[in-house]
Amino acid sequence: MRKLQRRVGMGHFRRCHRWGILLVLMATGLGCQESQAPYFGTVRPRHGPDELWINNSSEPEWLDPSRCSDSTGGEIIWNTFEGLVQAHPQTLAPLPALATHWEVSADGRRYTFHLRPSQWSDGQPLTAHDFVFAFRRLVDPQTASKYASNGFIFTGGAAIARGEAAVDSLGVRAVDDLTLEIDLVDPLPYFLNFLSFYSFMPIPRHLFTELDRRGIDADFWTRPEHVVCNGPFRLTEWRFRQRMVFEKNPCYWDAASVSLARVRVAMVESATTALNMYAAGEFDWPGGNTSLPAEFLDHLAGYQDFHRHPYLGVYFYWINTKVPPLDDPRVRRALSLAIDRDALVKHVTRGGQIAAAALVPDGLAGYEGLGLPVFDPDAARQLLAEAGHAGGVGLPPITLSFNTSEGHRQVAEALQAMWQRELSIDVTLANQEWKVFLANAEQMNFQLCRMGWIGDYADPYTFLELLRSDCGNNHSGWSSPAYDRLLQEANREADPNQRLALLRKAEALALADQPLLPLYVYTRCQLIKPYVRGIWGNHQDRHPWKYISIAADGGVGESSAGDHAVSVSRPSEVRR
Repeated sequence: MRKLQRRVGMGHFRRCHRWGILLVLMATGLGCQESQAPYFGTVRPRHGPDELWINNSSEPEWLDPSRCSDSTGGEIIWNTFEGLVQAHPQTLAPLPALATHWEVSADGRRYTFHLRPSQWSDGQPLTAHDFVFAFRRLVDPQTASKYASNGFIFTGGAAIARGEAAVDSLGVRAVDDLTLEIDLVDPLPYFLNFLSFYSFMPIPRHLFTELDRRGIDADFWTRPEHVVCNGPFRLTEWRFRQRMVFEKNPCYWDAASVSLARVRVAMVESATTALNMYAAGEFDWPGGNTSLPAEFLDHLAGYQDFHRHPYLGVYFYWINTKVPPLDDPRVRRALSLAIDRDALVKHVTRGGQIAAAALVPDGLAGYEGLGLPVFDPDAARQLLAEAGHAGGVGLPPITLSFNTSEGHRQVAEALQAMWQRELSIDVTLANQEWKVFLANAEQMNFQLCRMGWIGDYADPYTFLELLRSDCGNNHSGWSSPAYDRLLQEANREADPNQRLALLRKAEALALADQPLLPLYVYTRCQLIKPYVRGIWGNHQDRHPWKYISIAADGGVGESSAGDHAVSVSRPSEVRR
C-alpha cells in the first residue's frame, strides 16, 4: 500500500494548490459552512431570473444526432432536438413528444406513431419524412456513425450499414406527413425508452437540400449560422472552447412549458476551476458532464446544495487486444485481478461508487451480476507467469491514455501504482485533450484507454452491445461470433428470464477474454444552487433544460432538487 499512497501522492502539490484556491473562497464567506450559510458559495444569481449558467466540460465532438457519440454533444442535442418520445425528467419513463400516441402490432415488431403538427426552428413543417431521412442517415455507411448499430433494431439496418442493401430498404416508412411506421427485427422490451436517445432525433432534410443548393458542405449544418432544430432551445452563439449560448425556440410545439429564456454553457475542463466558478456564482449548476473533485467530496457533502444519487454508468478501460502484450488474454485478466477496486472507490474516487469487475451492474432490470472478484493479486501473478512474464519480466512498455481531468488522472495514477506493486509492470500515463482522445480511441491508437459508458436505457443490453463485433463504439478490437449470436438470441427470446440468462452467458463469455477492465459503477454527486428548480436525480443523470426554472425568491432554505412539481405530458393510450 505504501507504493500506492506515494504514487497517488505525486499530485500533492496540485491538490495543495487547489485547496488554496478553495480556502480563499471560504475565507471570504463563500464556502464556509460553519460560520456562514449552509450552502457552498453565493446563493445570489449573477444574471436574470430566466437565464441558466452551466458547464459542459469540453468542446463537443459533434452536434449532429446521427454522428454524436459523446456525452458533451449529447447534452446539447437532447435540449435542441426532440424525438418521437421524451424521457420523464424524474422517472425516465417514455412520454409522448412529437408522437402523441402509437399502436403496436400483436407480435411487437411494428409500431405506428401518430405525430403532432410541429415546426422546425425556421418555421418549416416537421413531418414523418424527416424521421425517415434521419434514421436512414444513421445507418448509411457514408455517414460513418459510431452509433450506426442503434439502427440495427430496424429491419434492414444491419445490411445497409454493411453496404449490402440500399438505404431506402430500411424498415421505416412515412405513411403520410403525420404517420410514421417502424418495423423492428425483434420485439424489444426497451424500444420506447431507447427512442428518447439522441440518435433517433429527426433531422431537417430541407436544410440539407438548401445547403447543397448554396454549395455549402452539409457537415456544417449544425453551425449557429445554419442550424435548424426542433427542440426547446436553439443555438445562437458558439465561441470555440469558451462558451455556447442557447435561446428559447419560439417554434417549439411546447414552448409555453419552457421557463428559461437563455442557457449559457461554458467549456471548462478543470473540475476544480468549475467548482470555484460555482462557488462564485458563475455557474448555477456545474452541469451533468462536470464531476466534483474527489478530494473535496467529504467536505462538500455537508452543504445543502450537495446531492448524490445512483447512476446507470460503468467506469472502465478499453484494452487494445490487437497489440502485444495485451493480445494475450492471460495478461489482460492479470491486469484486471491486480486492481484493488475497493481501495480505488474508498480512497481515490470517494463518491460512493460501487466496485465492480463486470460490465453490467448487478440487479439492472432483474439481471443477476456475474459476481467476478474485484481483487485477487495471487491469481493475477499466476496468470502473468503462465503468460511467460513472471514478475513482469519481458513485458514491453504499456501506456494508459486518459482525457484531461484531475479525476481521471488520479484513477490512472492509482492503477499505475497497483500494477507496479502487484505485478512489477511499468505503465506510462498519457493525458490527451478530449477530441484528440476520442480520435485516438476510434482509431485504436492506444494500449489502455479510459472510458465510461452511461446506459441509454434500463436494460443489460445497453452495456453488452458495446462488445458486439459490429458496434461502432467497440474500441477493443475483440470480436466473437458466439457472443454476437447470444445477443441475437436474447433479443429474440420472449421469456424475460430466459433472455436475461442468455445475456448473462454472453457477458461471461466476453469477460473470460477480458477485452476491457471494468472498475466501478458510478454514483452522481453534484451541486445545485438553491434557486434552481427542475433537476431531479435519475439513473441516467438526464436533466432537460425544458423543465428547469429559476425561483424568484432565491429558494434559500429549500432543497434545489427533488420534490418540486413538474408538469409533463402524460402518455396517450397505447393500443396493442
